Amino acid sequence: MFENFIKASNTFTTKDNWVPAPYIRKSFEIDFVPINACIFVCTPGFYELFINGQKITKGALAPYISNPDHICCYDRYEICSYLNKGKNAIGLILGNGFANQITDQWDFSKALFRAPLCVSVSLELSSDNETFFLDSDESFKSHPSPVIFDMYRYGTYYDARLEIEGWNTPEYDDSCWNNVTYADAPKGDKILCTAHPITVQKEYKPISVCKQEDFCYLKTAYHNGNDIEFTRVKSGYLYDFGKSGAGVCRIKIKGEAGQKIIIRHGERLAPDGNFNINSIYTYQEDYSEYIHLFQTDVYILKGGEEEIYTPPFTYHGFRYAFVEGITEEQAVGDLLTFVVLNSDIRQKAGFACSDQILNTLYDMGINSDLSNYHYFPTDCPHREKNGWTGDISASAEQFALLFDCSASFEMWLKSVQKSQRNGKLPGIVPTSEWGYEWGNGPAWDSAAINIPFYMYKYNGKIEILRDNANMIIKYLRYISTKRDEKGLVACGLGDWCQPGSDNVNISSPLELTDSAHVFDMAKKASFIFEKLGMDIEKSYADKFSEEMYNAIRYNLIDYDTMTAKGACQTSQALLLSLGLFKECEIGQAYARLIDFIKEKDFHIDCGVIGLRHIFEVLVRNGDADLAIEIMCRDDAPSYGSMIKRGATALCEALEENGVQESENHHFFGDIMRVFICDIVGIKINPDMDDINKAVISPVFPSKLRYAEAYYDTDTGRIYVSWKRCADKIKLRIEIPYGIDAQLCINDKKIALSLGINEYIL
Repeated sequence: MFENFIKASNTFTTKDNWVPAPYIRKSFEIDFVPINACIFVCTPGFYELFINGQKITKGALAPYISNPDHICCYDRYEICSYLNKGKNAIGLILGNGFANQITDQWDFSKALFRAPLCVSVSLELSSDNETFFLDSDESFKSHPSPVIFDMYRYGTYYDARLEIEGWNTPEYDDSCWNNVTYADAPKGDKILCTAHPITVQKEYKPISVCKQEDFCYLKTAYHNGNDIEFTRVKSGYLYDFGKSGAGVCRIKIKGEAGQKIIIRHGERLAPDGNFNINSIYTYQEDYSEYIHLFQTDVYILKGGEEEIYTPPFTYHGFRYAFVEGITEEQAVGDLLTFVVLNSDIRQKAGFACSDQILNTLYDMGINSDLSNYHYFPTDCPHREKNGWTGDISASAEQFALLFDCSASFEMWLKSVQKSQRNGKLPGIVPTSEWGYEWGNGPAWDSAAINIPFYMYKYNGKIEILRDNANMIIKYLRYISTKRDEKGLVACGLGDWCQPGSDNVNISSPLELTDSAHVFDMAKKASFIFEKLGMDIEKSYADKFSEEMYNAIRYNLIDYDTMTAKGACQTSQALLLSLGLFKECEIGQAYARLIDFIKEKDFHIDCGVIGLRHIFEVLVRNGDADLAIEIMCRDDAPSYGSMIKRGATALCEALEENGVQESENHHFFGDIMRVFICDIVGIKINPDMDDINKAVISPVFPSKLRYAEAYYDTDTGRIYVSWKRCADKIKLRIEIPYGIDAQLCINDKKIALSLGINEYIL
């Protein structure tokens, strides 16, 4: 299987030379009715698959997104119900996917694996007495499709006048089509894609449509910026869908042949109310001429009857769509439908409370997680679509808690393993060659350990630990060589997105954040190796973590004041959270954290590293009200300020900088875990020894009248709610069959019984 890869062309798309997505077809005959029939499709790009004219593709962006020199995925389909005795036909359209990108950033356009689109197809049929096999070869036929251009980081250009009626049916005469030729097979391992498919999750219509005229959709800055003149549009219609998300716009229109419709996508309007893409586009002179492709889909009508079109091989992050090329009569709400696309991962936990700001932040967090989950978590669904390891590491536990996504993470970790070089990891996965010299470091690399660790914590499947153990020990041995004469590590990115830092003047020293992450990774690695019976590797990890512990405590703590180096919120919260202060030191060290919060007038002063820890530390030390206060305030920097400025997903920054900040990032989403695990108090597998154990330890902030949360186990739902009744708390806990649960409250431990448990406190 997959011995023969075929191609329709000897060229591939560049910025200056577009190669249309090819139609590929093969007709064949069978003289029996199969009772078993399957087809396998493997390509380094994307595909759409048709059997006898019926589209059967598993979802968008099939089969996967990966570096084809590392892994090249395939899909398998059962197709008995689609076949006929007699003539049949296989039809494919191939898209560029990750394998062929024109993006200069991250060096994707320079990737050594770039090549003409290719595919391998295998068909296996059988009945009780007969079999039939078909493999891709030079008898397959090809023809350019109406998809003139496709790039999943840009968009698609589709000319409906070039459609070929019935091209994928058995009856179609393909004698005038070209034969394909053999192609070099991708170098990567051929792996069945087991990640959750990317499917349509919901659809919704715009909440408003308005005409906008004579403006530029990109400026050098949001505020008082110069217009970038080549982005000026004369006239068009702004469609507001009311909420940011990820997907595409399906268009439904009737018009004249040759009418050209341009749909641009953005998540935020300029201060003057006009359509704008500043928050999702980095202006760079050397490739600015290609901005007309960015987050843009083009459709040219064939004319006549009503036409319906959904762009393939791409998705966008947006709330607003700006449409050019339509008449006033065509500019109706029914013209566009927002088709929401993300991996089909089941949500398994939820939260609600009496505070509407917390509820809104929770909803924004879920939106960010799903908007950025396309086989694996990306940093944003528009500007980059990159698997930044630091973002994924920061969100590792909240993803494991909230979603049934372990199968998808298992696939992504295969790419991480393949990207490792002598222990070193890149800052983005998948990558070509970029991210090994900048964009990585311990806080980012920790994804390689945090993902297996937290997936195991919430699903108990040891295979994810076993599959990644070799990568983990290689990494520990590599990072151990990066220690300086003090035994500390300082070689990566630090507390990214700290308010006011411009990612340069970061308060928490790099030697502290990197060293603390290395210590934490070594501790988690020790646990993993113990579970796997890898005694030698466990001893190495134990020794390494002890050395890092001693180096941090000797060099990075002022014991007179119990202050972590940097004297800031992130340094103090990080060392408290990771257990780097001794029990007798915690009281004074925690008091210093409160001092740092007061110094900032009760504002957050953390970046992505500090935000992963500070709220948990506050709640677990009895200051849930303070955590909620600094989180919810509406003046920046804060989470509440995101709501005030109109965001509907979690943003990349806690304050506006007037230039560029995505409004759909998941890496600040750990607050959702705090809501469920620390405020409502559902703690799953607290001792990392049994996923069927739970501890319920709620807190009761005075700012809340009630709170509730749930978590779905394999045997049923754990549900916890509490509400204030006069001067008492009414607590209700529901425990499903098979779960061993305890209520821990006021220093008491109470065994919980199956079913409903109620208490008045």
